Amino acid sequence: MKTTELCDGITLVTAFFPIGRGQWSGESRRSDDKYFTYFAHWARIRNDLIVYTTPENEVRVRAIRASYGRENTIIHTVPRLSDIDVDLFKLMHQVGERFPEFSLYPDKPEVNNPTYDFAMYAKFWCLAQASSEVSTNKMAWIDFGFDHGGEYYKDSYWFDREWNYHRPSGNVSLFQLREFPTDPIFDCVRRTDTYIQGNCIELDTIYARQFHKDVRNQYEHLLRCGLLDDDQIVLLMCHLEKPNEYCCLPSTWFSMFKDYNDEDKIPETEESKTLLPEFMVTGARTRWYWTKRCLRFVKKDFWHLVRRYPL
Repeated sequence: MKTTELCDGITLVTAFFPIGRGQWSGESRRSDDKYFTYFAHWARIRNDLIVYTTPENEVRVRAIRASYGRENTIIHTVPRLSDIDVDLFKLMHQVGERFPEFSLYPDKPEVNNPTYDFAMYAKFWCLAQASSEVSTNKMAWIDFGFDHGGEYYKDSYWFDREWNYHRPSGNVSLFQLREFPTDPIFDCVRRTDTYIQGNCIELDTIYARQFHKDVRNQYEHLLRCGLLDDDQIVLLMCHLEKPNEYCCLPSTWFSMFKDYNDEDKIPETEESKTLLPEFMVTGARTRWYWTKRCLRFVKKDFWHLVRRYPL
């Protein structure tokens, strides 16, 4: 893939690191086989692809790409996930021992599973590493499980194309779901709110290493304050610090390939241009569920403060 001069196009980067998700409970549970099914759904895409994974999964990844005739694939093996950034891995686990009890959703993986959060951080390391060997002037992260096997793109043949897009400004395209919060970041973290998607991020190749630095800096800000979250809140923080570098584009879940595509020139629809409101409009059942959760949290926080600061 490497050439002296970068050509116009997008090299995709993804990764699969098994973190025992098949043993989780609830909606977040997904086996490794499920992830490979998800990968096979979009793996026919014609863009150059760089994949980071464990040695035991290299052959499986290569076979899926080869089944579509996509020889423009580079695979790098990473024997141990924590070796990517030992210091940050340790810090996440230290914070993870204490933070869950201060969250409204202590059972969510981004709150109580530091290894999951570190796997989300790893995507930015992968982009930085891959930037030294791509032949295109742009790159994009795409989650290994992108589109969950057809949640948005029902027919996998939709991916039988090469994706390219020229963003209107900045060095990074972030795909925004909701109006940005007026609350402090710590409150967004406590609620585990999502404003920017982490499943796909497009950027200039020459900015990939700076992107990694920006993201790591924001992760450290969170962690030094005793907060733990995944990449989506960190991307929001990157935009808030450098709004001219991080271009936020309205999108719905997984729809960016259709919304922003030079090949098809698909006009934006009202749906793709409309952001969800900062404060969600929900039905009575959801409001009651939320009220009960808040009451439990208030009770827990009350007793924490009483014990911490006795009268």
